[in-house]
Amino acid sequence: METEHDARSLLITKESRIPTFSAYSLTLLLMLITVGDFAGELETTAEFTSNTPEWRITFEIQNETMQTVETVQDDETRNVLFELSEINVPDGYLIGYIDTLILPEEQDGDDDWGQCDSISADIIENQLTAQWNDPSNDLSGQDSSCLPFELNLRVYPNFSGDSITVSATNEYQALQNWTVPGWGEGDLSIELDLDVNTPLGLNSPTDSDEEITVEVTVVMFSASIQKI
Repeated sequence: METEHDARSLLITKESRIPTFSAYSLTLLLMLITVGDFAGELETTAEFTSNTPEWRITFEIQNETMQTVETVQDDETRNVLFELSEINVPDGYLIGYIDTLILPEEQDGDDDWGQCDSISADIIENQLTAQWNDPSNDLSGQDSSCLPFELNLRVYPNFSGDSITVSATNEYQALQNWTVPGWGEGDLSIELDLDVNTPLGLNSPTDSDEEITVEVTVVMFSASIQKI
Protein backbone atom coordinates (compact mmCIF):
# COMPACT_ATOMS: atom_id res chain seq x y z
CA MET A 1 0.00 0.00 0.00
CA GLU A 2 2.77 2.43 0.81
CA THR A 3 4.41 1.75 -2.53
CA GLU A 4 1.22 2.65 -4.42
CA HIS A 5 0.78 5.78 -2.29
CA ASP A 6 4.35 6.83 -2.97
CA ALA A 7 3.83 6.30 -6.74
CA ARG A 8 0.69 8.44 -6.78
CA SER A 9 2.49 11.10 -4.82
CA LEU A 10 5.29 11.04 -7.32
CA LEU A 11 2.90 11.54 -10.22
CA ILE A 12 1.45 14.72 -8.77
CA THR A 13 4.74 16.34 -7.98
CA LYS A 14 5.77 19.37 -9.97
CA GLU A 15 8.78 17.54 -11.40
CA SER A 16 6.59 14.78 -12.89
CA ARG A 17 3.93 17.11 -14.25
CA ILE A 18 6.32 19.07 -16.43
CA PRO A 19 7.57 16.20 -18.67
CA THR A 20 4.05 14.74 -18.80
CA PHE A 21 2.60 18.04 -19.95
CA SER A 22 5.38 18.43 -22.49
CA ALA A 23 4.67 15.00 -23.94
CA TYR A 24 0.95 15.75 -24.21
CA SER A 25 1.69 19.08 -25.85
CA LEU A 26 4.02 17.49 -28.40
CA THR A 27 1.45 14.82 -29.24
CA LEU A 28 -1.25 17.46 -29.71
CA LEU A 29 1.04 19.54 -31.91
CA LEU A 30 1.82 16.56 -34.14
CA MET A 31 -1.89 15.75 -34.45
CA LEU A 32 -2.67 19.34 -35.47
CA ILE A 33 0.09 19.29 -38.08
CA THR A 34 -1.16 15.98 -39.49
CA VAL A 35 -4.76 17.16 -39.65
CA GLY A 36 -3.63 20.42 -41.28
CA ASP A 37 -1.63 18.59 -43.92
CA PHE A 38 -4.56 16.27 -44.68
CA ALA A 39 -6.98 19.18 -44.97
CA GLY A 40 -4.54 20.96 -47.25
CA GLU A 41 -4.28 17.91 -49.50
CA LEU A 42 -8.06 17.64 -49.70
CA GLU A 43 -8.31 21.31 -50.61
CA THR A 44 -5.63 20.94 -53.28
CA THR A 45 -7.35 17.87 -54.73
CA ALA A 46 -10.74 19.59 -54.77
CA GLU A 47 -9.23 22.66 -56.42
CA PHE A 48 -7.49 20.52 -59.05
CA THR A 49 -10.67 18.58 -59.78
CA SER A 50 -12.80 21.68 -60.04
CA ASN A 51 -10.29 23.31 -62.39
CA THR A 52 -9.78 20.27 -64.62
CA PRO A 53 -11.63 20.79 -67.91
CA GLU A 54 -13.99 18.23 -69.40
CA TRP A 55 -13.73 16.97 -72.96
CA ARG A 56 -16.25 15.36 -75.28
CA ILE A 57 -14.79 12.53 -77.36
CA THR A 58 -16.73 11.34 -80.39
CA PHE A 59 -15.89 8.60 -82.87
CA GLU A 60 -16.08 8.59 -86.63
CA ILE A 61 -16.90 5.06 -87.78
CA GLN A 62 -15.80 3.27 -90.92
CA ASN A 63 -16.58 -0.37 -91.76
CA GLU A 64 -15.02 -2.94 -94.03
CA THR A 65 -16.60 -6.32 -94.75
CA MET A 66 -15.10 -9.68 -95.70
CA GLN A 67 -17.21 -12.65 -96.77
CA THR A 68 -16.81 -16.31 -97.60
CA VAL A 69 -19.24 -19.11 -98.50
CA GLU A 70 -18.39 -22.52 -97.09
CA THR A 71 -20.03 -25.80 -98.09
CA VAL A 72 -19.94 -27.78 -94.87
CA GLN A 73 -20.75 -31.50 -94.70
CA ASP A 74 -22.94 -33.16 -92.12
CA ASP A 75 -21.09 -33.64 -88.79
CA GLU A 76 -18.13 -31.67 -90.13
CA THR A 77 -16.20 -29.03 -88.22
CA ARG A 78 -14.77 -26.35 -90.51
CA ASN A 79 -12.30 -23.66 -89.47
CA VAL A 80 -12.38 -20.40 -91.40
CA LEU A 81 -9.62 -17.79 -91.13
CA PHE A 82 -9.92 -14.12 -91.96
CA GLU A 83 -6.62 -12.27 -92.22
CA LEU A 84 -7.19 -8.84 -90.70
CA SER A 85 -4.00 -7.60 -92.33
CA GLU A 86 -6.01 -7.54 -95.57
CA ILE A 87 -8.27 -4.87 -94.13
CA ASN A 88 -7.56 -1.36 -95.36
CA VAL A 89 -7.35 0.65 -92.15
CA PRO A 90 -7.27 4.38 -93.07
CA ASP A 91 -4.68 6.68 -91.52
CA GLY A 92 -5.75 7.79 -88.08
CA TYR A 93 -8.16 4.88 -87.62
CA LEU A 94 -7.99 1.90 -85.26
CA ILE A 95 -9.98 -1.34 -85.15
CA GLY A 96 -12.74 -1.12 -82.53
CA TYR A 97 -14.65 -4.39 -82.73
CA ILE A 98 -15.63 -7.19 -85.10
CA ASP A 99 -19.16 -8.29 -85.96
CA THR A 100 -19.69 -11.69 -87.57
CA LEU A 101 -22.92 -12.77 -89.27
CA ILE A 102 -23.63 -16.46 -89.94
CA LEU A 103 -26.17 -16.98 -92.74
CA PRO A 104 -27.56 -20.46 -93.53
CA GLU A 105 -28.45 -21.60 -97.04
CA GLU A 106 -32.16 -21.31 -96.21
CA GLN A 107 -32.86 -17.92 -94.62
CA ASP A 108 -36.65 -17.59 -94.45
CA GLY A 109 -37.04 -19.42 -91.14
CA ASP A 110 -39.85 -21.51 -92.61
CA ASP A 111 -38.50 -24.41 -94.59
CA ASP A 112 -41.43 -26.27 -96.17
CA TRP A 113 -39.87 -29.66 -95.50
CA GLY A 114 -38.83 -28.90 -91.94
CA GLN A 115 -35.26 -29.41 -93.05
CA CYS A 116 -33.48 -26.52 -91.31
CA ASP A 117 -30.06 -27.78 -90.37
CA SER A 118 -28.43 -27.06 -87.04
CA ILE A 119 -25.51 -24.68 -87.46
CA SER A 120 -23.18 -23.59 -84.68
CA ALA A 121 -20.27 -21.16 -84.85
CA ASP A 122 -17.52 -20.08 -82.46
CA ILE A 123 -14.92 -17.36 -82.57
CA ILE A 124 -11.78 -19.20 -81.46
CA GLU A 125 -9.41 -17.39 -79.11
CA ASN A 126 -5.95 -17.19 -80.64
CA GLN A 127 -3.10 -14.69 -80.95
CA LEU A 128 -5.36 -11.96 -82.34
CA THR A 129 -4.86 -8.90 -80.12
CA ALA A 130 -8.35 -8.26 -78.77
CA GLN A 131 -10.38 -8.05 -75.55
CA TRP A 132 -11.04 -11.78 -75.27
CA ASN A 133 -12.46 -11.57 -71.74
CA ASP A 134 -14.71 -8.58 -72.32
CA PRO A 135 -18.23 -9.28 -70.96
CA SER A 136 -19.83 -7.73 -74.06
CA ASN A 137 -18.38 -10.43 -76.32
CA ASP A 138 -20.63 -13.04 -77.91
CA LEU A 139 -18.19 -15.65 -79.15
CA SER A 140 -20.57 -18.57 -79.67
CA GLY A 141 -23.91 -18.99 -81.42
CA GLN A 142 -26.26 -21.64 -82.78
CA ASP A 143 -29.45 -21.84 -84.82
CA SER A 144 -31.64 -24.62 -86.24
CA SER A 145 -34.48 -22.52 -87.68
CA CYS A 146 -32.95 -21.27 -90.94
CA LEU A 147 -32.28 -17.84 -89.41
CA PRO A 148 -29.02 -15.86 -89.41
CA PHE A 149 -27.23 -15.24 -86.12
CA GLU A 150 -24.43 -12.97 -84.97
CA LEU A 151 -21.14 -13.18 -83.07
CA ASN A 152 -19.04 -10.26 -81.91
CA LEU A 153 -15.64 -9.55 -80.43
CA ARG A 154 -14.47 -6.29 -78.87
CA VAL A 155 -10.98 -5.47 -80.09
CA TYR A 156 -10.09 -2.04 -78.67
CA PRO A 157 -10.40 -1.63 -74.87
CA ASN A 158 -13.79 -0.15 -73.82
CA PHE A 159 -14.74 0.90 -77.35
CA SER A 160 -18.46 0.79 -78.11
CA GLY A 161 -18.81 3.57 -80.66
CA ASP A 162 -20.70 5.83 -78.25
CA SER A 163 -19.34 9.27 -77.44
CA ILE A 164 -17.87 9.78 -73.96
CA THR A 165 -16.95 12.62 -71.59
CA VAL A 166 -13.58 12.66 -69.79
CA SER A 167 -11.73 15.01 -67.45
CA ALA A 168 -8.12 15.84 -68.31
CA THR A 169 -5.72 18.74 -68.01
CA ASN A 170 -5.23 18.95 -71.76
CA GLU A 171 -6.31 17.51 -75.11
CA TYR A 172 -3.36 15.12 -75.32
CA GLN A 173 -4.18 13.45 -72.01
CA ALA A 174 -7.88 13.26 -72.87
CA LEU A 175 -7.15 11.38 -76.12
CA GLN A 176 -4.36 9.22 -74.73
CA ASN A 177 -6.57 6.14 -74.21
CA TRP A 178 -7.88 6.28 -77.78
CA THR A 179 -4.69 6.40 -79.80
CA VAL A 180 -2.96 3.15 -78.77
CA PRO A 181 -1.84 1.07 -81.78
CA GLY A 182 -1.50 -2.71 -81.94
CA TRP A 183 -5.07 -3.88 -81.37
CA GLY A 184 -6.63 -6.04 -84.08
CA GLU A 185 -3.40 -7.61 -85.29
CA GLY A 186 -3.69 -11.27 -86.31
CA ASP A 187 -6.27 -13.62 -87.83
CA LEU A 188 -9.92 -14.03 -86.93
CA SER A 189 -10.61 -17.75 -86.52
CA ILE A 190 -14.21 -18.99 -86.80
CA GLU A 191 -15.19 -22.61 -86.34
CA LEU A 192 -18.35 -23.92 -88.02
CA ASP A 193 -20.23 -27.09 -87.10
CA LEU A 194 -23.12 -28.62 -89.05
CA ASP A 195 -25.73 -31.17 -88.05
CA VAL A 196 -28.00 -31.93 -91.02
CA ASN A 197 -31.66 -32.43 -90.16
CA THR A 198 -33.09 -35.19 -92.34
CA PRO A 199 -36.91 -35.08 -92.44
CA LEU A 200 -39.13 -38.14 -92.19
CA GLY A 201 -41.09 -39.34 -95.24
CA LEU A 202 -40.35 -41.16 -98.47
CA ASN A 203 -40.95 -38.15 -100.73
CA SER A 204 -39.04 -35.57 -98.72
CA PRO A 205 -35.71 -34.35 -100.12
CA THR A 206 -32.50 -35.25 -98.37
CA ASP A 207 -29.18 -33.45 -98.20
CA SER A 208 -25.85 -33.99 -96.57
CA ASP A 209 -24.36 -30.51 -96.56
CA GLU A 210 -25.14 -26.83 -96.17
CA GLU A 211 -23.82 -23.67 -97.77
CA ILE A 212 -22.96 -21.35 -94.89
CA THR A 213 -22.10 -17.72 -95.54
CA VAL A 214 -19.77 -16.07 -93.05
CA GLU A 215 -19.76 -12.27 -93.20
CA VAL A 216 -17.23 -10.40 -91.07
CA THR A 217 -17.55 -6.66 -90.54
CA VAL A 218 -14.54 -4.88 -89.08
CA VAL A 219 -15.58 -1.65 -87.36
CA MET A 220 -12.87 1.01 -87.31
CA PHE A 221 -12.88 4.37 -85.55
CA SER A 222 -11.14 7.70 -85.42
CA ALA A 223 -11.46 9.78 -82.25
CA SER A 224 -12.11 13.51 -82.27
CA ILE A 225 -12.27 15.82 -79.27
CA GLN A 226 -14.00 19.01 -78.20
CA LYS A 227 -13.68 20.93 -74.96
CA ILE A 228 -16.94 21.29 -73.06
